[in-house]
Amino acid sequence: HEGGHYSLTSIIPVDRLLQEIIYGVGCGMSAAWWRNQHNKHHATPQKLQHDVDLDTLPLVAFNSAIAAKAKGPMKLWLKFQSVLFIPVSCLLVALGWQFYLHPRHSLRTKRYRELACMALRYALIFGVVLKSYSWPAAIGTYVLYDQLAASYIFTNFALSHTHLPVTEADSYLHWVEYAAKHTTNIAAGPIVNWWMAYLNFQIEHHLFPSMPQFRHPIISPRVQALFAKHGLQYDVRPYFPCLGQTLWNLHAVGNDFDAKKSE
Repeated sequence: HEGGHYSLTSIIPVDRLLQEIIYGVGCGMSAAWWRNQHNKHHATPQKLQHDVDLDTLPLVAFNSAIAAKAKGPMKLWLKFQSVLFIPVSCLLVALGWQFYLHPRHSLRTKRYRELACMALRYALIFGVVLKSYSWPAAIGTYVLYDQLAASYIFTNFALSHTHLPVTEADSYLHWVEYAAKHTTNIAAGPIVNWWMAYLNFQIEHHLFPSMPQFRHPIISPRVQALFAKHGLQYDVRPYFPCLGQTLWNLHAVGNDFDAKKSE
């Protein structure tokens, strides 16, 4: 994530290379695909037809505008998405990215170094770490590892935006308004800061995406003062209540009613 935002060394070619290696070997995914999609998200978070992170069907829908596109069996899946999200949907997204979407992008864009990093990942996992396992045991262990990793990262990312309102495709906000109206911070503390790698300061991250994440607490008081001066909300929520709100939003959207009506 830091490499993709060029906040590791601030030397863009170095950070790109580091992201390719870390993301390719560590996650089995394409750094170029991530940069392309994630930069679009940062430009217009929670804006319909612009924020690619809203295009989450068929596995999940975080708002009613997206859920309305679901048809047939997909509607039944969405009814249970709040309980399926962490244990099942996160894993399916990761596997889809690792074994289809990201390798396809690297092939189509001729990014062979990325493909080499992905190949090295599986050579290390199955040829070294799980070498003594039978193939069924090795594959089962890999899927379990993937589920834990995917649920960790996707759940933490979901807390920052997904339960918040969206902006219509023909509406326009300025840069600071996107951070204020469509972004949530998670209350800071030593454990949360470590667990979320300082991305609990999501407002600051959206205002200054190329700033190293561990610097966000330093500028947080100044951002709060700026928001207060201009009448903007600085949205901070505790971790577990925000997790509950995120899952409740999934339930509400999947069952076609507004969560606010039940508050």
